[in-house]
Amino acid sequence: MAFYTAVFGWEWNLGGEEMDFYCMANCSGRPVMGLGQAAEGSGVMVTYFSTDDVHASTKKAEEMGATVVMAPMDVMDIGSMAMLIDPTGAVHGLWQPKTFQGFGVVYEPNSPGWFDHTSKDPARAATYYRDLTGHTLNESENDMRVLMNGDQWFASISHDHAGRDSAQWNPIFVTDSLARVRDLVRSLGATVVLEEMEVPGSAISVFVEPVMQTAITIIAAGHPPE
Repeated sequence: MAFYTAVFGWEWNLGGEEMDFYCMANCSGRPVMGLGQAAEGSGVMVTYFSTDDVHASTKKAEEMGATVVMAPMDVMDIGSMAMLIDPTGAVHGLWQPKTFQGFGVVYEPNSPGWFDHTSKDPARAATYYRDLTGHTLNESENDMRVLMNGDQWFASISHDHAGRDSAQWNPIFVTDSLARVRDLVRSLGATVVLEEMEVPGSAISVFVEPVMQTAITIIAAGHPPE
């Protein structure tokens, strides 16, 4: 928590024992990320997709080749969740909200900007998430696949060129200055693995944070890639 607080200025709500001390990060009082502790202590970012019927969505995901690693379960009175591995090997969650809807802010500095899925089979991944969520899938000539929620795009699905062991989802967080954050995370023990790369409408950097060794992508504030 200390690392993310220093980088993004987040405040935290610590859950009680009945929640296994699950923490919720807030940006100016609005939720941006949850943080729990796995039994093995490993770190992984999990992207959740909202659904109005977590049981039906889980069944549909299984029929499309996903593996259920956590069957649908109630989380007190705030919602219901399930955890799955998509057909390309990436972990993702499903969330049926009750009193907790999910993100309270996006596209602003220190909040999520969008989500990126990488695998060796982006075509299969794109079809899976399109059919699971019912969102529109846009495909460009440069093999860029984007999931659209109405007129707003929120996720990209691309080929993994980094040679990772498995497919994965990565959140991209918005920042007011890539240079400032790069200097800061280095001073906090993180390793910058991508100094800066232009993307349509903006630029990104990637660093590996020092606690869970999770790769974090940041994007300069402005218009998201188109």
